[in-house]
Amino acid sequence: MKRIIFLCIIILSSIAGYAQSGNDIQIRGADLSSAPQIEDAGGQFKDSSKVKDVLEIFKEYGANYVRLRLWYAPAGGYCGLTKTLAFAKRIKAKGLKLLLDFHYSDTWADPGHQTKPAAWANLPYNILEDSVYQYTKDVITAFKDQGTLPDMVQIGNEITNGMLWPDGRNSGSANAWTNFADLVKAGIKGVKDAADTSQVKIMIHIDKGGSNSTSRWFFDNLISQGVDFDVIGLSYYPWWHGTFSQLQSNLNDLATRYNKDIVIAETAYPWTTLNKNDGYPNVSYDPSKLPAGYPVTVQGQRDFMTYLEEIIKNTTNHKCIGFFYWEPAYISVPPIGSPWENYTLFDFDGNTMNSMNVYRSQNTDTLPTVNVTVRLNTATMGDTINSKSILQLRGQVQGVSSGFLPSGEKIAWDQTSQVILKNAGGDYWEYTFKMYPADQLQFLFWSGFSLTKPTFRNLGWESTVTPYDSSGSSYRVFTAGLKDTTLELEYYNTYESKLPQYRTPIEPKQDSIGILFRVNVAKLMQSGLFDTTKNGPIAVRGDSANSAGVLSWYSDKLILNKESKSVGGGTFWSGVAYFPADKITAGTPVSYKFYVENSQFGGIEPGIGSRTFNFPGEDTTLSWKFFNDGISITGIKNYKDYAPDKFYLYQNYPNPFNPATAISYQLSAFSHVTLKVYDVLGREIETIVNEEKPAGFYRVYFDGSKLASGIYFYRIEAVPIGRQAGDFIQTRKMLLIK
Repeated sequence: MKRIIFLCIIILSSIAGYAQSGNDIQIRGADLSSAPQIEDAGGQFKDSSKVKDVLEIFKEYGANYVRLRLWYAPAGGYCGLTKTLAFAKRIKAKGLKLLLDFHYSDTWADPGHQTKPAAWANLPYNILEDSVYQYTKDVITAFKDQGTLPDMVQIGNEITNGMLWPDGRNSGSANAWTNFADLVKAGIKGVKDAADTSQVKIMIHIDKGGSNSTSRWFFDNLISQGVDFDVIGLSYYPWWHGTFSQLQSNLNDLATRYNKDIVIAETAYPWTTLNKNDGYPNVSYDPSKLPAGYPVTVQGQRDFMTYLEEIIKNTTNHKCIGFFYWEPAYISVPPIGSPWENYTLFDFDGNTMNSMNVYRSQNTDTLPTVNVTVRLNTATMGDTINSKSILQLRGQVQGVSSGFLPSGEKIAWDQTSQVILKNAGGDYWEYTFKMYPADQLQFLFWSGFSLTKPTFRNLGWESTVTPYDSSGSSYRVFTAGLKDTTLELEYYNTYESKLPQYRTPIEPKQDSIGILFRVNVAKLMQSGLFDTTKNGPIAVRGDSANSAGVLSWYSDKLILNKESKSVGGGTFWSGVAYFPADKITAGTPVSYKFYVENSQFGGIEPGIGSRTFNFPGEDTTLSWKFFNDGISITGIKNYKDYAPDKFYLYQNYPNPFNPATAISYQLSAFSHVTLKVYDVLGREIETIVNEEKPAGFYRVYFDGSKLASGIYFYRIEAVPIGRQAGDFIQTRKMLLIK
C-alpha cells in the first residue's frame, strides 16, 4: 500500500509542475446571486462533507469570477443594492472578480419580461433615460466607494427584445431602436462616469446563443446606433438555444464580424430528473433537445461543460474568453425552495459533485500526456463478429479528462463513445489514445455488426469483470502512469459470471506455446448435417511432422469443446493445443482442417484445401472459421436467420443503476410476452412489455427516476402462440441506488 501511495504522489507532483498557461479559458465564472438568501435561510454548502464558505469552495475548484444580478427595489431586499454590496465585499476579499448584472427591474428580466421598476412606471421617456443614467452612476459609485468596483458590468439582462418595456422595446415603431439604444447608452455612460476608469468592461447580453441570425440582427442594429461596448454576452441552454454545432458557428461568425470578446454569460445542464419535493416545480426542459451522448447524470453534466469549454477554446481568434454557470449553488432550503436544484453543481444535501471540476483549469497545451494502447482478443466472444464489425470501448475517465480524452475522442457508456478499436488481424483488436497521468479509465467492451446493430449476446455488451485491482467494481480499470503503456491483452467476457480482467483461455505453460482453435458449425446445423445428439465431437486434424506430433491427419489428438454460451445454443466449438516450443521453429507452416466424428459426409472439411498457420513465437488464437469455410455441403440457410435456441432473461445493465437501466431477453418462439417490475413487497410497479413478439433478441429500458432507492424485481412470462400456459417464467433482482 505504501508503494502505491508513493507512486500516486510522484504522478501528481509531476503534473503539478506544469504551468497552466497558453490557450486556456480566461473566465471561469459562477452566478451566485441567490447564495446570500440561501445562507440566511440556513442552507449549507459542503465539500467532501465538510461545511465551507460557498465562495471558498468555488475558488478552491478554480472559479475566478462571480456574477451577481441587481434588482432596483426587490421584495425582501435580496438582489437589491444593500445586500449585493455586502456580498461584493466577500467576493473581492476572496480575490475573485465581479460581473454586475443590471436587470433594470424589481424582479426577473429576460427576453419575455422586461418590466420597469415600479418607481419608474409612469416616467416620461426623457426622465426615464436620465433615471437609467443616474441610477447606474449611483450604484457604481457605491461599489467604488467601498472598494469593490466591478470588473465587468452588464447593461440589461438578456435584452434581445429590448429593456424597460414599453419605452425600450426594440420593435413596433419607427424609432424603437433609437429609444432602446439611448437607454443602453445612458447605462453605459453612468458606469463610465462613476468608475472613472477604462478597466471596467461593458457587456451587452442576449439569449439565443445558437442563433446566428438573431445575434447578427441584434448587434448590427445596436452598433449602427453608435452603442460602444466591450463584450458580447450570450446565453446557451441547449434545449432553448440550439445545438453545439449552431453555437460554435455563431461564436466563430461573431468573433470575425465584430472582433469583440465573447462570453457565455449563462449556461447550465441538468444532473437529475428528480426534485426534492420542496413545493417548487423545477424548471423544465425538452429531453429530445438535449445533445446526444450527454445523459441527465452528474457525469453527463460534467461532460456537457467539458465539451462547451472546448468550443469556447476553439472559437475563431480565441475571441470567446469564458463562461458563467448560472446559479450552480441554487440549492433548495426551506422556506425558499429552488426551481433550479436539478441544474446545480451540488447535490440535494449541499455536497459538491464531480461536475464541480468544470472549474479546474485544464490547459491541454501544457499538461503532459501518455499514449495508452488497449488490446482485445475476441476468441472468447460467442458471436460471429469479423474484421468489418464494431468493437467499441465504452466507459468513463475519472480525473482531468472527464468525458473527452486529450487525443480528442469522446468517451461514454453509450454508442456515442468514439473509442472504436481497429482489427489488428484475426481475433486481435487495438486502439491507441492519450490520457493524462493519474487519470483512471473505467470501461467495458461493446460489440456490434454496426453502431446500431449489436451482436446477439447481451445485445452487444460483454459481461462484467473483476478488475485487476480487486476493487469490487464490475468494469475494467486502468490508471495511467508517467510513461506510454500497452495494456496486457484482454479477452472479451461472453459469460454471465464475472471473470478476472486479465484472464486468458490459454493456460501459460513453460516451454510450450498454446494455440486456440475455433470453428462455427451453424451452417452444418441448419442444413441438417450436424446434431449434437448424433454427430461429433469436432476435432482438429493436421500435419504431424510440422506440428511435432501434436496434430495428425489420421486421428483426433485435439478434440474441441462445445461453447455453451455461443449463439444458437453452441454453434462454436473451441480448444487449445500446446506445442513444444523447442521442437518447432517460429514461422514453420502448419496445415490443418476441422473434422466431425460420426458425420454423414466423411467428417473432414470437404470443400476447401488445407488451412495453414505459421507457427507463432507466443501463445495466440486463430481467427474463427465456419466449418468448410462457408461453402455449402448441401442446402444451407443464411446464418443471420438463425434464431435463439431457448428463452432467456438477462441481468439488467447497469446494475446497480440510477435512474435508468436496460433489460434484455430472448425468445425461441413467437410468443405473448409480459415483462413487469415489482417492489420487495410484491407490488407491481410497472408493466414494461405486454405484447406478442416473434423469436429473437430484445432490449427495453426501465426508468426508476420516480422510485426510492432499494431492491426491485423484474419478471418475464413468455407464452408461445397457441398454448395456454407460459413455458418460460423467470425473475431477476436489480438494485436502484440514488
